[in-house]
Amino acid sequence: MAELRETHVVKASGDRSRVTPWLAFLVGALLIAVVAVFLMNAHGRITTPGGSADLNIKSPVTTPAPANPAPAR
Repeated sequence: MAELRETHVVKASGDRSRVTPWLAFLVGALLIAVVAVFLMNAHGRITTPGGSADLNIKSPVTTPAPANPAPAR
């Protein structure tokens, strides 16, 4: 009869960092927000006492205009 041996591996639970999952979540959320703003074709202006900044991001996604627009009624 074959000999059976059982093995048991114990992982130390104190070696994991608590910051890494939160950091990954924040980086992922920031990446999703940047892509969403880019695709939404955002336009705006931020004005502060120190100056102003224009947010004019052009989206690479365009919608074609209709070939024959309907007449206004």
